[in-house]
Amino acid sequence: MNDLNAKPSLNVDVAIVGGGPAGLMAAEVLSRAGLAVHLFDAMPSVGRKFLLAGKGGLNLTHAEPLDDFVTRYGAAQDRVQPLLQHWGPQAVRDWATGLGISTFVGTSHRVFPTDMKAAPLLRAWLHRLRHPGEGGAPVVFHMRHRWQGWSNGNGGPLVFHAPSGQVQVQARATVLALGGPAGRAWVRMAPGCRGLKRPACR
Repeated sequence: MNDLNAKPSLNVDVAIVGGGPAGLMAAEVLSRAGLAVHLFDAMPSVGRKFLLAGKGGLNLTHAEPLDDFVTRYGAAQDRVQPLLQHWGPQAVRDWATGLGISTFVGTSHRVFPTDMKAAPLLRAWLHRLRHPGEGGAPVVFHMRHRWQGWSNGNGGPLVFHAPSGQVQVQARATVLALGGPAGRAWVRMAPGCRGLKRPACR
């Protein structure tokens, strides 16, 4: 029987639950700030859906003017526009270039890696997360760790089911990167989301 009142196995600055692009980007930003980031995912490896997207050439962004690009977000464009001004299409291309991945603009103005593959970009990204530059802290990855929730409500240690058994993690901050609309079916089945208010599980 799991002892939900056991002492935490790990004490970390930040725990990120989810190894998709959102989780990896959060890890990059936080580790660059020097925080000890631990990323947990139920799968054997991270970025699996990112790799699937690469089968279609990996459309990274769009090269149209920002004022036109933001309209693609429909009713959400007023909320998204300030974010895109900080991290817009050109910033995405610059980020890929920083990983050693060149990009090109297709005939439809979509932006792709030159080799049309996701794997090289993901490998370079993970290498930078594990070996950050000066001032950064290496990201620690915990695969096959399925999130079960918190031990004592939303303020207690995170609880994971791992191959070695139950693992508890006390984090100063937690990022839930559980997927967007495509991940809602998984989110509904995630043990850690039971008892949470719906917006927290999106």
